[in-house]
This record gives sequence, structure tokens and C-alpha cells, in this order.
Amino acid sequence: MTTQERNNRSILYVLILILLVFNLGLFYLWQSGKTEKEGLSAEKVKLEGSLSEKEKALNAAEQLLEQFRADSAAMAENNVQMSDELNKRKSEIARLTFLLKKNDKNNQMLVDELNAKIAQLSKQLAALEQENSILRSNNDSLRTVNQDLYSENNKLSAEGRKLKSLAARLSTSEIRVEALKKQLLTRKETNTLKARGVEALRISFNINENNVAEKGERVVFVKITGPEGVTLMNDGQGGVTDLADGKSTKFSYKTSVVFENETKQIPATIWKPVKKLTPGKYTVEVFTEGYLMGSTAMDLK
Repeated sequence: MTTQERNNRSILYVLILILLVFNLGLFYLWQSGKTEKEGLSAEKVKLEGSLSEKEKALNAAEQLLEQFRADSAAMAENNVQMSDELNKRKSEIARLTFLLKKNDKNNQMLVDELNAKIAQLSKQLAALEQENSILRSNNDSLRTVNQDLYSENNKLSAEGRKLKSLAARLSTSEIRVEALKKQLLTRKETNTLKARGVEALRISFNINENNVAEKGERVVFVKITGPEGVTLMNDGQGGVTDLADGKSTKFSYKTSVVFENETKQIPATIWKPVKKLTPGKYTVEVFTEGYLMGSTAMDLK
């Protein structure tokens, strides 16, 4: 082998070595770039996961704060306030929420702290909600009992007023009805049982003692009913009065008396028929304040 050939071979080996080193360098650069790219991708995935966790924590915080406000309003309606401890935890969550929203980047320490506070407050609100549910159930039961008692009390009060009203009613005794006529010669009044001779009816009665009734003046209505069942009425005297049961009745005349809780004899009143009376049974009823005080009957021939 000549010298020229040996030189050419040496040059060839150097070129091969240079190409080998160059290729190794390229391979190293490619491998380094690949590793760096994979690292950036992993970092990006990690960052996206952290930001997603941050958004979840913020959403959970907003929902919990809204629940806290709703629960506070519901309790305020019953004059109950949230405890200082719960208010403190709510304020801590609001503070952490503000800090995380203010910072565009993720702060894992703040996210972890916020999640811990959310878990604590959620647990306490759930326990509070259970207590409130029991209280509402108890209140509903008490409200039902109170309504029943109120209704029963109203019923008893109404019955009591009714009984008192009944007890306060005045009654009469010794109702006397006398048919009168005047003697032909002396013109003195005398009693008669002959219907056609009757010129007037003299009616008198006693009002019985009643300590429940109020003292004072009473208007007394006297109703005279003839044999045909018709109320006898003179022009300008009779009329119609309302009764306590919602009905009404005619009356022949009325008068006023003063009641003072004790038995009182009412002065006799005179009623003169404008027409001749017919034989039969005559009924006299006495009313005041819408109820019947008493009655009596008389037969005329």
C-alpha cells in the first residue's frame, strides 16, 4: 500500500468519525428536546388539573355561602341567629374565596385550606339543618295543638257566652189578664168572660229576680193572639219585633220597665180592642230583647 493510499484511508476514517460524532450529537439533542417536551406537557396537565380543582373549590364555596345565607334568613324568621362559630367559619371561607379569585394562578395551599373549611362548615350546616328539621316538626305539632286548643277555647267561650246569655234572660211570673167592661148604670169597670162585652184587657205581671242580668231599662213587647191565631193590633200601637233566633213576630203594644235584678211587679197596662172580640181562647205573650219572657191564656165565651 502506497503512502497516498494510507493518507486517503486516514482521511476516510476521520470523516466517518466526524459523521458519527455529529449523528450522536443530533440524537442527543433530539432526545433532550423530547424529554423537555414531555416535561412541559406533564406540567401543563398538572397545571390544568390544579386550576380545575381551584374552580371546583370556588364553586363549592359559592354554593355553601348561598346555603348559609338561606339558612340564616330562615332562622331569622323564627328569631334565631347563627352561632358565632358558624359565622366565623363562613367569614373564613369568604376570605379564602376572595384570595383565590384575586390571584389568576393556582395556590394549592389556599385551595387545600378552602376545601378543608368547606368540609367543616358543610358538616355543621347539615347537623344544624337536621336540628332545625326536628324543631320545625315539633313547632308544627305545637302549632296544631295550639290551634286545636284555640278552637276548643273559642268553642267553650261561645258556649259560655251562650249560657250566660240564657242565664241573663228575664222571665215573668203571675201573668194576669182581665177582660173588663163598664156597668151600664154605674159605668164602673167589672170583669167579664163574655167576648162581645169586653171593652178592654188589663194585663199585669211580675219580672222575676235575676242576678246575672244587667240592670237597666227594658222595652217589653206584649202580643195578644185571638182564637183565629191572628195577632190583635190597633193602628199606631202594634208592630213587628226581631227575635234572637233570626225570626220576627208581631206585637200588640209595647211598654218600658226598669229592671234592678230583683223581683219587680210591673204596673198593669190597659189595651182596648177596636173591634168586638169573638168567643174563644186568647193567648198573651211577653217578649223582651228578642226572647219570650212568659205567656198565659184566657177563654172568653
